[in-house]
Amino acid sequence: MRFTKSRLSKITVVILIFVTVIIALANTNIYKEISNSIRLYNEVYRQLFSNYVDPIKAEEFTEKSIRLMMKELDPYTVFMKDEEKEPLEILTRGSYGGVGLRISMRKDTLTVIAPMEGSPASRANIFPGDQILKVDSTTTVGLNLDKAAKIIRGKIGSTVTLTIRRPGIPGLSEYTLAREKISVKDVSYSGMLQDHIGYIRLSGFSNGVSAETRQAILALKKEDKHLQGLILDLRGNPGGLLKEALAVAELFTQTGDTLLFTKGRAPASNKVFISRNKPTLPDDIKIAVLINQGSASASEIVAGVIQDLDRGIVIGAPSFGKGLVQTIFKIDNSHSIKVTTAKYYIPSGRLIQRPDYLNNPDIVEQTDINDTLFYSKNGRALKSGGGIVPDIEITPEKLTDFVRELWRQNMFYSYAIKYKSEHGEIPTPVVVNDGLMEDFREYLDKDGFVYYKKNEKELRNLEKELLKEEYFQSMENPFKPIYAVYDSIKISDYSNNYLAIKRGLTSELSTLAGGLTERIKNDLDSDPAIEKAIDILIDEIGYQTNLGYIH
Repeated sequence: MRFTKSRLSKITVVILIFVTVIIALANTNIYKEISNSIRLYNEVYRQLFSNYVDPIKAEEFTEKSIRLMMKELDPYTVFMKDEEKEPLEILTRGSYGGVGLRISMRKDTLTVIAPMEGSPASRANIFPGDQILKVDSTTTVGLNLDKAAKIIRGKIGSTVTLTIRRPGIPGLSEYTLAREKISVKDVSYSGMLQDHIGYIRLSGFSNGVSAETRQAILALKKEDKHLQGLILDLRGNPGGLLKEALAVAELFTQTGDTLLFTKGRAPASNKVFISRNKPTLPDDIKIAVLINQGSASASEIVAGVIQDLDRGIVIGAPSFGKGLVQTIFKIDNSHSIKVTTAKYYIPSGRLIQRPDYLNNPDIVEQTDINDTLFYSKNGRALKSGGGIVPDIEITPEKLTDFVRELWRQNMFYSYAIKYKSEHGEIPTPVVVNDGLMEDFREYLDKDGFVYYKKNEKELRNLEKELLKEEYFQSMENPFKPIYAVYDSIKISDYSNNYLAIKRGLTSELSTLAGGLTERIKNDLDSDPAIEKAIDILIDEIGYQTNLGYIH
């Protein structure tokens, strides 16, 4: 049958009207559901505020109810007051007004990990290990880390006074520092290792990290004209900005490569991202990416892109599994909501997000197809189901209960502080010899380090309760022979954990000697993932086989 142009136009119009009506009906149903829900919410509100026995604080009640409502969705969809947006704004700007301190809580005391190079804190000779007791007139006792960091930060040009105790030196010192623009540095360390292998560690994906990474790559190429491989360490990297993750991925991929695509319900959430720039690292330089369970979001994008495009080997432990995109919507002058608006998929089509992300699956319709097998550019089978599964898995070393307690009770750190106060400047690289190890053993005895074997603590608590009873007080303690067995077992714990203890001491002494950079440098020497990465990068056949170039 032949159609005239006029008839064809009429049919087209009818189809468009039909589709429009269907969409309108669907939207009408959605809007009707929303309208009914809002009506219900408003009526409950009206009854509560009209009839509740005591006056309800309207703003506080509303904010609390909204937070509880959003908790039903996923961990990343949240309601925020303006002051809660500060960490996100620092991430987006890549800078803040501050004095340039990396801080942590050590034994409930706000402690300097390291001053940033060239910062006001560095120029004032504030050292790693210094303890910040007051910020202006505010004591840091009882403050959590986020609140402490917030009061140290402030408007550029304003001043802040830090009251500092330096272990080993009597008295307190006050440092009045002018806040400056502090740029966030996410390349926490870069340098050459061995066999023409370079190394870059990224700690986050703040604004500007792609430029930092590019400069680090260029510096490595300049330092070693025969650069053969690069280790990109994303372990413990929680992610950050999507645009920076894509820009970092572009440093290693070819122009025209598909890097990522996102899917959401709103049309604006459906996007495809393609590499637009030439790579900074040439194809003939091999790549090993290190990940672990702490690698999330933007880290997983970079690792997944490199794996899917067969640009490099991924080594370590399966990553966290966060593949959700958040968008911030301003509600009024002082409130915003951060909403999960899309999911992202890496080049093979894999969804990185783990399937169990919803707090209450009963209120959300899930539409994902749970495919579990995908293929790389070279046809290698890739596992899915959430997170990035490494090409070469390395089981993380499990800390024994003894070593875990040493870390938990900050024994390595407190000994390092004592050592520095007695010996002054610590030479680098730090060398922990047998004499120092013996000194640490004696320190544990003198400092009252308490460590219980499995079930021992419960047994001692039971003993305390039983001895409160009068009829047990006259008996010979039946627990003593059991404690004697525990004590005999503990005698060998120090020697059995000798290497792990040595690594702990080296790490903390290195931090005091040269900050985070020196700590990372020392930790690299005994890192099994680094050793494996170097082995695979210098083994041309093994590298190519793992990537599917050789069958």
